[in-house]
Amino acid sequence: MGTQLNTRRPGMPLKLFYAFDLLLLLSCAVAPRLRNSEQRVSLSLIQILAALPLLAAQYIYCAIELWAPATYFLIFFTEGLFGLVWLTLAVRLSMPPAEDTPETPIVITAQFLAAAALIALALYFQYHPPDVQSATNDLVFAPYRYIYFHALALLLAMLATAWRLETFWRRLSPSDRWAYKFLIMGSFLTTSALIWAGSYRLTYQRLATHHLALLAALAALSWLLIVYAVARHRLLNRKIFISRKIIYSFVAPTIFAAYLFSLGVIGLIMRAFGLSLPFLLQWLAFSMGLLAVAIFLFSPGLRRRVHFFISTHFYINKYEYRDEWLALSIRLQNAATERDVVVALYDVLSDSLYATHITIWIGDGDRGYVAISSQSPNPHTSNAPAIAPNDPLVQYLKTHPHFYIDDNTADTPHQTLALENKALFESADLVLLAPLQAGEQLVGVIGLGREFTGGRYGQDDFDLLAALGTQTASALMAVRMAEKLANARERQAWHRLSAFVLHDIKNAAAMLALVRANAPANIHNPEFQQDMLEAMDDALARMGKVQTRLDMLKEEIVPEWTDVEIDQFLDDCCRTINKRLKGMAIDLSCPPGIHIQTDPNFLSRIVENLLINAFEAGGKPPAAHVRVDANHSQHQVTICIEDNGPGIDQALLPEALFQPLKTTKANGSGIGLWQVKQLVTSLNGTIHAENIPCGGAAFTIQLPK
Repeated sequence: MGTQLNTRRPGMPLKLFYAFDLLLLLSCAVAPRLRNSEQRVSLSLIQILAALPLLAAQYIYCAIELWAPATYFLIFFTEGLFGLVWLTLAVRLSMPPAEDTPETPIVITAQFLAAAALIALALYFQYHPPDVQSATNDLVFAPYRYIYFHALALLLAMLATAWRLETFWRRLSPSDRWAYKFLIMGSFLTTSALIWAGSYRLTYQRLATHHLALLAALAALSWLLIVYAVARHRLLNRKIFISRKIIYSFVAPTIFAAYLFSLGVIGLIMRAFGLSLPFLLQWLAFSMGLLAVAIFLFSPGLRRRVHFFISTHFYINKYEYRDEWLALSIRLQNAATERDVVVALYDVLSDSLYATHITIWIGDGDRGYVAISSQSPNPHTSNAPAIAPNDPLVQYLKTHPHFYIDDNTADTPHQTLALENKALFESADLVLLAPLQAGEQLVGVIGLGREFTGGRYGQDDFDLLAALGTQTASALMAVRMAEKLANARERQAWHRLSAFVLHDIKNAAAMLALVRANAPANIHNPEFQQDMLEAMDDALARMGKVQTRLDMLKEEIVPEWTDVEIDQFLDDCCRTINKRLKGMAIDLSCPPGIHIQTDPNFLSRIVENLLINAFEAGGKPPAAHVRVDANHSQHQVTICIEDNGPGIDQALLPEALFQPLKTTKANGSGIGLWQVKQLVTSLNGTIHAENIPCGGAAFTIQLPK
């Protein structure tokens, strides 16, 4: 009949094949963790794409090294694993798609039992090879042993696979069958080949060497058909959830690894036929692989074409909308001006789109839209002309999501606009315009040149431009609003400062006016002369401080802290005011020895303003009467100034009277009390106003010691 086969141990290639088989088997454990049926179908497709070339390579290796028991057992182990993976794919394809449904317990149990049986048999036959003999380039095995039942199981698995694939094909609609036809053709080619191989083994109880070479060729052909179906019709694009960036980062290492693997397979085949590869050719081939990887890494255009191919053939969407939206959001965080916003948009579009040129216009319906070049975010370097605010193209973009000159379904107005704006598109080398629009307000326009791949823009591109355009338009409007608010605050601050300065000048002028009014009757009085000189000196000093503060507009004005004895300070203030405001009676009540850290200039202006207000509220002398009381506690000093005037209008209490331009006096400016409030706040204190029940008003100031 023949001779007993040798029992030499497996070599390194055999161990590698077993390692790959084990990894493929372990990948089945991922399926129970997937809650989506489409994800599980995607996993099975990836397993088949990995298993077919592995099966073909092992067929070739076993055809060469068939006479070792460990080698020919590899055929049965790999075929059993392949039958398990293929039948699982057929079952998952034939099941109706469902969201958030776990794997069927029957499938999980069957996979677990089959995997356990394969591993157990592999371990057993490593040390107890089956009884197989050689006969004229064939392996002859005893009937009704392991190999016989393996052939029977493979035959049944492939028949079940063909039945489930036919069920899947019948369930498809006519419009979907064109996408799956090459997948089904490749699948039936492999299942038919394995059904034929299993039938032959059962009938003749032998394994023919030349059958392995034929099976390898058919497996390779089937793999090519399935790869074409997956790549051409994007059969994985609804199911794969691996980030594009991860895929991109593995392109170069994967290509180099495949290149080295191919060299290894060639070397293995040459050694099997007794051929040798010269040392020079070995390292030349290795160096050429490294050179090809280096060219890929340092060629941005080539990498972009690879990225484009991956995104358009293995994903349902051309872009990762969430990633691009987040990337723009991160860049917009530090955008403080319109230029910053446009640069952020340009960076994201450059990273994500495959356009040859990008031009961005910004503006509004009043001033028109200024172009920003794709090479430099500077409107003065752009070759594209500005767009007038009343341009028909602007009106079109306000009501349409984009304007694409290569749109084959365009209506007559679209075609007319394309002809009218031909010079605009040609000058900037653009074919697509998309609005930067928030609500009904158009704040800019995005212009794109043709794709460098030669392709056409589609719905994925329009959706990405719409998402990023709306986000950018909102950011532009926010920046513009912030600039308007900043300008308004500057104007408001200037107006308040002007009012502050004018009020100081008004007080100084009022003092001089009083001196001038009393001068005819008291000009020869030495005491009056002394008071007049002091009043003039004080007015000049006030004007000098106003000039100093105007010179310090760009700096923050802070109090100059010093130690002040309150009783002496208030006595000096009251004497000075009493000399200038003739006829006003001031009663001061303050215990001696009260000290406070404050700015005497600020505090003097506070007291002076309140005393002048009390004098004006009390009427003509000698009717005005003011009481000034001061006391202290452990942490603060309280100063209360009461007058005998008509009191404060209730509409202004408790805080309205401290707002600028709020006054009920006929000649009042509404600045004095607002100035008092600002000065008290700068001294870290508080001020409170109220009406006295018996008539008059009271102002209470509390300052920390």
